[in-house]
Amino acid sequence: MKPPTTVPMPEVAGVTHRWIRLGGLDMHVAEAGHGNPVVLLHGSPQHWFEWRRVIPELSAEHGLVMPDLRGSGWTTGPGTGFDVETQLRDVLGLLDALELDRPILVTHDYSGFMGWRIAFDHPDRIAGLVALGSPHPWTRPSLAMVPQLWRLWFQPVLAAPGLGPLAARSGRQGTVRYMLDWPDATFDEAEREAFLAVWRKPEHARGLSAIYRRLILPGMARLSRGDYDGRHLSVPTRIVLAGKDPVMTEARLGPWRGTADDLRVSTAAGAGHYIASDRPDAVAAAVRELASQRP
Repeated sequence: MKPPTTVPMPEVAGVTHRWIRLGGLDMHVAEAGHGNPVVLLHGSPQHWFEWRRVIPELSAEHGLVMPDLRGSGWTTGPGTGFDVETQLRDVLGLLDALELDRPILVTHDYSGFMGWRIAFDHPDRIAGLVALGSPHPWTRPSLAMVPQLWRLWFQPVLAAPGLGPLAARSGRQGTVRYMLDWPDATFDEAEREAFLAVWRKPEHARGLSAIYRRLILPGMARLSRGDYDGRHLSVPTRIVLAGKDPVMTEARLGPWRGTADDLRVSTAAGAGHYIASDRPDAVAAAVRELASQRP
């Protein structure tokens, strides 16, 4: 099933596309390669095309599954359900629909909230987790982070009803452009347009606003309250931070307030927020390390 769309699909060699019906959602899934499965969940304000530079790094040895999450890309459905619980069900429903046997899960940005939930609450569903640009699950906001918080001005703007959708889709889309070009211009104009074009659709602009309002800002608040304190992480996990990120650094993650069987943190030197674009080799290396441990 292919829902109608007026936004052209970016083309990447070796990638096929299909739509999976999940309740009232038609989830678009891009796929490439063959072998043990890897599910890659994009961040904001992106979609499956985030992984275009990772695909040639991994597709020769892994089957890559790259869905567009609810409200993003070419996934269509009801204009509701943007909270973490519903999006978590979407991801687990996709694993069921595709009958994926314990894939490695890669997350970036806001999809990390779903990744941690799966790792802690459904560890039997995945063989490992690669969390890009993510704090460890016991991180607290610190005074050292405060001077950099102004850089996140776009979050409350996008989260605001009315204002958020307008900022996402109108004019030159300055708010989304700022996000895509921070801290450095990572994308060429064609790549930037592939992300901007989707948010010009009113229903997707409303979805992006709801993601910030219902998932991202509440998720950050829950993390600061210590929801995972005292819990044990049994899933082998690799956190890959961006070397150019002035806010999230290894030194600022703080002490562990829980335990883990196999959790390691590294930094991708030279990478900005969009690690998969700047350092696809670092993403692939983390996946291969976890895959080498798979029984």
